[in-house]
Amino acid sequence: MTSDATTTMRDCVQQRLNYLDTLATTGDTLAKAALADTEILRLTSGWRALLAQHQPDAHGRCPQCSGWLRARRYPCSVWTTAHQHLILTEHPPSSQCARRSPAAGGPTSPPPAPSWPSRARRS
Repeated sequence: MTSDATTTMRDCVQQRLNYLDTLATTGDTLAKAALADTEILRLTSGWRALLAQHQPDAHGRCPQCSGWLRARRYPCSVWTTAHQHLILTEHPPSSQCARRSPAAGGPTSPPPAPSWPSRARRS
């Protein structure tokens, strides 16, 4: 992919995430219901596809994150990010998993979307 194409793809993904954040935080009840009906399955499917690409191989290494010279042990950054955002509370327990829920003492709203710096286009 060219630099312009990757920049455009990154910008489109960021715009979509911003749209979803706005709809989730400021939308009315009908908009939020429509969001849940359409987007939750798309997002969970996307997470599953990404995590499937990062499943460890027979040697316990991530095939996507490993390079020719350097093998990355499992869990790679994709799995640790998924665990952090989908499972852990704000202050992760040392050896147990805690779901995000008011009953578990976790936050009731999702963490903010990352703010990735945009790259300047090269001429």
